[in-house]
Amino acid sequence: MNRIKTTNEVIELIKSVGWLVDEVRIASTQSIYIDIRRNNEWCTIRVADHKQVYHKWLTTYSISHGNLWLEDLEDILSQPYGEVGDIL
Repeated sequence: MNRIKTTNEVIELIKSVGWLVDEVRIASTQSIYIDIRRNNEWCTIRVADHKQVYHKWLTTYSISHGNLWLEDLEDILSQPYGEVGDIL
């Protein structure tokens, strides 16, 4: 998996379904974390080449082998307000 290419595709998808990208970070494991929001609903999208080991307190959707596929993310992010992330 090319994490940078996948991350760019994820960011395009995020914007196309009405979410805003708040921050993008790269962890020491080379996982890429994208914090997103719509109004006061927040969640994190993780792009990695390995399963998620560390869990955040914020709802996280992981795009990696053994977790979600990119195609699953559109269905998730298109759900009604309050059903995807955490209301903060």
